[in-house]
Amino acid sequence: MRTSKDITLRLITLLFVCCALAIWLSFGNPSASFAKMRDWAGFPVNTSVAAAQGEAIGPKAKLQIQDILNEKLSRTPAQRKLDSQLVYATKMKRGLRIAANVQTLEVPFSLDRNDVEVDITAKSTDALVKQITASGGTVINVVARYGAVRAIVNFNQLETLAALPDVMFIQPKQEFMTSGNDRREMSAQPLSSDKGSKPSRYALSPDFPQRAARVRSSINNLLAGRTAASFASPMAMFIGSVNSQGDVTHKADLARGVFGINGSGVKIGVMSNGVVSLATSQTLGDLGAVTVLPGQTGTGDEGTAMLEIIRDLAPGAQLYFATANPTIAQFAQNIRDLRTAGCDIIVDDVFYFVETPFQDGQLVTTNTNGGVVIQAVNDVTASGAMYFSSAGNSGNKNDGTSGVWEGNFVDGGPVSGAVGTFEGGIGRVHDFGGQTFNVLTVAGTSPIGLYWSDPLGGSANDYDIVRLNAAGTS
Repeated sequence: MRTSKDITLRLITLLFVCCALAIWLSFGNPSASFAKMRDWAGFPVNTSVAAAQGEAIGPKAKLQIQDILNEKLSRTPAQRKLDSQLVYATKMKRGLRIAANVQTLEVPFSLDRNDVEVDITAKSTDALVKQITASGGTVINVVARYGAVRAIVNFNQLETLAALPDVMFIQPKQEFMTSGNDRREMSAQPLSSDKGSKPSRYALSPDFPQRAARVRSSINNLLAGRTAASFASPMAMFIGSVNSQGDVTHKADLARGVFGINGSGVKIGVMSNGVVSLATSQTLGDLGAVTVLPGQTGTGDEGTAMLEIIRDLAPGAQLYFATANPTIAQFAQNIRDLRTAGCDIIVDDVFYFVETPFQDGQLVTTNTNGGVVIQAVNDVTASGAMYFSSAGNSGNKNDGTSGVWEGNFVDGGPVSGAVGTFEGGIGRVHDFGGQTFNVLTVAGTSPIGLYWSDPLGGSANDYDIVRLNAAGTS
């Protein structure tokens, strides 16, 4: 149950790793805040992390990293509202070096184009939308509640937009993935129980008893008034062209027969990428009526597949759909809208990479809006809905199917002998247990990411993740 998405994210590895080396840098002197820093990594197929000891970053690489830190110091107020990848891309588009000893860096989008798709967070979206349109950009999605705008803009307009007083942050478009069914089941590290007894696999949220009571009440209401004859009525059936294997695996067919229920009177909302082939599925008889929230058909057909499975298990339920794309803000808004439409149960199989594993919700607008989905889930479950999310089968550390590093910050010393001025201190590197970079030994195609445990929108620290060559020399 995804009443606390934080727990769900702890069950899956969050970040993607590609072939290279990752080091963690922090700025300023180590403090108590470093003790809270964590990193989750994972998702690429068959990626592992070597445990070589004593590896040290080479002098040239240290100099390049120091140059990058100094480049950050030189940024204008507008540039500081831009994700570093956008700053680097803009410089390269203008034919400029990134820094004195760094000519170019890889960025997660094409530089062959003159424009880029971005997510912008702003205190107010009205002036921002007008400015984007006036400058020849294209607005794709606006969710005013979260101050979120997805747009395609010219590289040359990025700093102009960032300079607007209401703009908080501009970053490359936030990507997401749906839960695949071709990845292996993950194991979960035990989490301590609230009572201090034996470790339990799942740590329960404080409001779990109240949520469990609501579930019991919902089931009792469904069973109320059933007669012995209705319990004996067989409810097993095949719907459409193919019946879900889960119908038998979960014994839903037996439940329908024993309890005489089939989901009638229940509204179920589904969230995924899209339902573009909904009509085809209905023609085949795999789906009946589905209420799609206005304008929320989405792209792809993961949602169609999910709806077909649910109909096989609960053929009498009233089905709803809303996409979880194109932005995390739209995802959160659609969770709320499905509840407003009366959905008693909401399910999803979507994970945005920007979602925080450390904070149980978000009450204020932040740079990335990384907690808005968690907050929406908390709010709809508090109002009586049940929420379920696929945890994903994206590999795990124990089986060597993910590249993962998690731990507290350990001061590995300054990046170089020179004293930097960023945040009044020296740029310092993380120590991975006797080595100042981690070797990734199997190639992956997904991006690298870094999370730390400071509050969303309230961090006084600055961390960077840097990818080096295999020798750690450049």
